[in-house]
Amino acid sequence: MAREAAALTSVVGTAQAPIVDRPPRWTQAQRLARRKPLGAFGMVIIVMLAAIALATPVFARYDPAQSFEHRNAGYDPSSTDLYRTDRKEFVLDAKAPPSAKHWLGTDDAARDIWARLAWGTRRTLGIAVASLAIAVVAGTLVGVVSGYFGGKVDTLVQRLLDSMQAFPPLLLLLLIASAFQLTMRNLVFALGFVGITQVSRLVRGKVLTLRELPFIEAGHVIGASDMRLMLRHILPNTVGPVIVVFTMGLGNVIIVEASLSFLGLTHGISWGQMLNSGRNFINSSPWQAVFSGLAITMAVLAFNLVGDALRDVLDPRLRV
Repeated sequence: MAREAAALTSVVGTAQAPIVDRPPRWTQAQRLARRKPLGAFGMVIIVMLAAIALATPVFARYDPAQSFEHRNAGYDPSSTDLYRTDRKEFVLDAKAPPSAKHWLGTDDAARDIWARLAWGTRRTLGIAVASLAIAVVAGTLVGVVSGYFGGKVDTLVQRLLDSMQAFPPLLLLLLIASAFQLTMRNLVFALGFVGITQVSRLVRGKVLTLRELPFIEAGHVIGASDMRLMLRHILPNTVGPVIVVFTMGLGNVIIVEASLSFLGLTHGISWGQMLNSGRNFINSSPWQAVFSGLAITMAVLAFNLVGDALRDVLDPRLRV
């Protein structure tokens, strides 16, 4: 080892490589925000949604199932008519417009819309992140194995993926919903299963290119095992595209989850369920449907903007 180091020193010389001072992380983030202002705007929205999802009891202010009442201004305790509303001292504060007490108003059941949106944020983001994590992990492993080994393994895997792609994702989810009750756990696994195809095909295409490069051939020459080559050399080079797919896939999962809850196939507080119940009162109290629809739109837009920015940053061909 000492002899090799001495020989290397005699060839290369004793000059040291110049030390390059990198700017602080905050400076790099500011430069990136100036280069990609839309991506920075989307990241701000994502950070706000993540904060609401992580600290929902703090941001929500109220119980999402609580129905609010207000004192009846026309209350008449001496009234004997059982059908008159003025016999009730308190009445439901249903379909109340936005105010200081209820920031986004109340729905037809006198429940605070902001509280329900906050709890719906936790549910929607939790389902999206968990299902995409399953799809990315499983799809990446399938894509790496299929693309690296090729041959019969690749053919068998690709035919299985083709059979999965024969069904549109929403139709496949409807079939799963008809066979199983779409609890939150089942919904996460169903969405993750549907997303495996897209991720695996992307990773496979990247691996097919990587395995022909000289550094992989050099690994075979020195006797590196297939497992080491896949985990240490090929898998890290697929991280960039996978991050972009994960980010942009979150928006797609949010739309699918909102569609299923809009159709009444899922249970629990969800943006799609709020949109479905609010559309019946679009004329008398439009805020019931507007705010839930706006939440879906802003979340999907934010993830798409960040995904586009990450694609431009991580793809060397688009950095110019």
